[in-house]
Amino acid sequence: MNAITQSKEERAEKLQGMGCKRKRVEDIRFVQGRGNYVDDLKLPGMLFGDFVRSPYGHARIKKIDAAKAKSLPGVLAVLTAADLKPLSLHYMPTLAGDVQAVLAEEKVLFQNQEVAFIIAEDRYVAADAVELVEVEYEELPVIVDPFKAMAPGAPVLREDIKDKTDGAHGKRKHYNHIFNWQIGDKAAADRAFDKAEVTIKELISYQRVHPCPLETCQCVASFDKIRGELTVWGTFQAPHVIRTVASLISKIPEHKIHVIAPDIGGGFGNKVGAYPGYICAIVASIVTGRPVKWVEDRIENLSTTSFARDYHMTTEIAATKDGKVTGLRVHVLADHGAFDACADPTKWPAGFFNIVTGSYDFPVAHVAVDGVRSASPRRPIASSAGWTSWRRSSAWTRPNCASRTWSAASSSPTSLRSAGNTIPATTTPP
Repeated sequence: MNAITQSKEERAEKLQGMGCKRKRVEDIRFVQGRGNYVDDLKLPGMLFGDFVRSPYGHARIKKIDAAKAKSLPGVLAVLTAADLKPLSLHYMPTLAGDVQAVLAEEKVLFQNQEVAFIIAEDRYVAADAVELVEVEYEELPVIVDPFKAMAPGAPVLREDIKDKTDGAHGKRKHYNHIFNWQIGDKAAADRAFDKAEVTIKELISYQRVHPCPLETCQCVASFDKIRGELTVWGTFQAPHVIRTVASLISKIPEHKIHVIAPDIGGGFGNKVGAYPGYICAIVASIVTGRPVKWVEDRIENLSTTSFARDYHMTTEIAATKDGKVTGLRVHVLADHGAFDACADPTKWPAGFFNIVTGSYDFPVAHVAVDGVRSASPRRPIASSAGWTSWRRSSAWTRPNCASRTWSAASSSPTSLRSAGNTIPATTTPP
């Protein structure tokens, strides 16, 4: 027999709510040192990988000389883009419809970008070999200011797509432009501003942040040549994504790729997408027939993995003299780095910026977001979305913007909120 259906009150009591105690099930083994992390994994015959990285933010690669590194005892191979290109492994797809370099081919586009991959018998030998690889660079002008990314004569970053006119969400305005995404009613918002008694305009920058998980990104790849199966252990927040990318790159069917995410020391979106270390470890294991481990250090994690935010929001508010808001316009300049690797939903390339109005009842609103490239690492993974986007998106509610509205409308914070501007608690969102 089915259990008797619980009443609404009984279900609420069982579920409890905010502030209640929740029994944690994993704490005991963690505090006893019995956690199971990627770097704890040790397989027979395991090799180790490490990267040669660029000291420049934008430079052309003239020459790579790996002879000294290859001659170091314990080094099995040094992979460069020249080795990966014949197999079409030098670029991999991103979650945003872009591609990103596995190993830099002709140019580096941000500081510490991956240039070569060392495969060695020992982790310390691999690190020593990195110092022996000689790379000749021709330094190029960099773009570190997103406001200058689309200026006339700005340096061309992505030469591989500089002549491409169509982006993932419409026409591109410039060779460093990625997308323009809009939502709302522009014509109605413009009319509201034409009729407004009071208007204010404020530039609000939400600075770049890094998720900085306690455990850095890392993986172990092991290819079984007999069964034709690949197993990858890694710090993956989205194992199915890694399996799909690995299949696209390696041509191994997805049903023969096993992705295992053991305990993870924090992620915060930083570990959603695929990084060159994962692909290089997979390639190295396929080539050598042995397991290959790659573990990045803290500087590598901070300087080359996905960051978040870096949104510059020009916010305009229309209101009456009594403090009643009548319209909102927001234009966002979003620095998406050299490779657009967002893990946002297809419809929302700027995360959940459609909630920019927050809990306030704007009759009309319009938002436009322009994504641009700069000499920065890959643009945010999932940390650009989720609940944190509410803080980022509700630009107009920030103190400096709201206070200007209060002043312009000769209103107080209290009257601004009580002037019919908030959405009633009983209203169901559309």
